[in-house]
Amino acid sequence: MYKQLRPAARSSVRQLATGGTLGLMLLFAAHGANAKVLEPGFIITKENLASVKNDTFEGKTIASMIPEKLEWMITNYGLTIKIANSKKIEMDPKYVEATKKWSKEVKFNPADRTISGWKAGMPFPPETIKMDDPHAGDKVIWNLRAATYGATMDLRDIAWVFLDAKKGYERVQAFQSRRYYMEGRLDGGPISVGDGDISQKTYFVAHYPQDIRGLGTFSVRYNQPDSAKPDDSYAYLKSVRRTRRLSGGAWMDPIGGTDQLYDDWDIWDAWPTKYTQNKLVEKRWVLAIAHSPEISVDTAQPWSEPQKRFPRINMAEPPFANPAKDVEWEPREVYVVEGTPPAEHPYSKKVAYIEVDFPRPYLGYALDRKGEFWKMFIFQNRPDTGDDGYKAVMPVVGHIIDVKRGHATNWSSNMKSNPKGVKDTDVSLNVLEEVATGAGSR
Repeated sequence: MYKQLRPAARSSVRQLATGGTLGLMLLFAAHGANAKVLEPGFIITKENLASVKNDTFEGKTIASMIPEKLEWMITNYGLTIKIANSKKIEMDPKYVEATKKWSKEVKFNPADRTISGWKAGMPFPPETIKMDDPHAGDKVIWNLRAATYGATMDLRDIAWVFLDAKKGYERVQAFQSRRYYMEGRLDGGPISVGDGDISQKTYFVAHYPQDIRGLGTFSVRYNQPDSAKPDDSYAYLKSVRRTRRLSGGAWMDPIGGTDQLYDDWDIWDAWPTKYTQNKLVEKRWVLAIAHSPEISVDTAQPWSEPQKRFPRINMAEPPFANPAKDVEWEPREVYVVEGTPPAEHPYSKKVAYIEVDFPRPYLGYALDRKGEFWKMFIFQNRPDTGDDGYKAVMPVVGHIIDVKRGHATNWSSNMKSNPKGVKDTDVSLNVLEEVATGAGSR
C-alpha cells in the first residue's frame, strides 16, 4: 500500500514512523477514507482509472486486479471495463468426478516435463499445484491442454474480423471447424478412441467470402507428451483439388492472414514441452470476461452489418478491436504463467492468465524477439451446455491485438461442446476435402 501513496503521503509515513503503530494506522485510515467501494456496472476508462485505483470491488482494489498490460490497454488503447459481481462456475459433474478418480494416477516426469497416467479430467487439481514447485507452470499448461470440453469442440459460426485500429472494419473470413479429442472424452462413450497414437484432430474450412470458400486445413496432434513428434498439418486448395502437407513448425505460423498464430488458439494451444520453460509467476485476482453474453455471432444479421453480426466486438469507435462496452468483467483468481518459446518462434515470451479452479485462459500477451510488447490477447469465455447436456466453459470471442502494428483479428463463435452424432471418422483429411468441396453444406 505504501507504494500506492502519493509522494506527500509517503513523506507523512516517514514522519509518523517514529510515532509507532498507532500513527501509521491513523494515516492509512485517513488515506483509505478517500477510497470508495465501487458498484456493479461501474465502467473503468482511461479518464477515471487513476482516480479509482485505490477504490475496491468485492474487497479488492481496482489496481490489484488490473495487470500491467491490461492497464496499458486502458490508457493507450481505449479499453473500457464494465465491472460485475463474480459468479461461481460449476464444471460438469463428469469432469469433476474424472478429476477425483484419475488425477492421483497422473505422474510428472521432471527430466523431460512430460506426464503419464492421465485418462480424463484435470491432471493436476489446484490443491496439488504449489507455488514453490519449479514445474508448477508446466502443470498448469498440462491442465489447460487436457480435454476440458468433454469430447468434441464444435466451433459453430466461427469467423475472424480484420480490424485496423485507426480505420476500423476491413473484412471478415468465416469458417466451419471442429476439434475431436481422441482421449479424455466425457460424452458417455469410451474415454479414449483409437490406438493411443493421436491426441486430437482439428479441421478448418472457409465458407465466406467466395474468394476463399473451400480453403481448409487439417491437423493431427500426436500423443507425444515430449513433443518429439511434430503435429501433422495439411492445407487443402479447392481450386486445384489438392492437399499439401505443411511443415512441422506450422504451429508457430499465423492462421491464414490473421494476427493469430496457431499457437495462440485458446491463447496457448501448444503442449507445454514445445516451450523451453514455463514459469508459474504468481497467483492473483484479475478482472476478466467469464460470462460473455449468450450470442457471440448473430447469424440473422447480414455480413454487410459486421457490428450487428458480431455484437461482442466494439467496432463503433477507435481503436475498433476491444470487447463491446456492455460486456461485463468480473474478479477471477488466476495463475500467471510465463512461457519461453523455442528460438525459432516469433515470440520471446508469452504470458497467460488462467483460471485457478478450472483451466480457462482469460488474458495473455506476447513479446517480440526484442522483448517489446507485441500482442494482447483478451478472450471472452462463457459457461455453456453442449448438445448432450455436458457443461463446459467455452471461449467464444478472442481479441488478438497487434499493438505494434495497430491491427487486430478478432474471432467470434457460438461454440458448443459434444455435438450430437460426431464420430472419429467425421474429423479426418478425407472429410476436410469433402467439406471443402461443398463448403458450408456439411
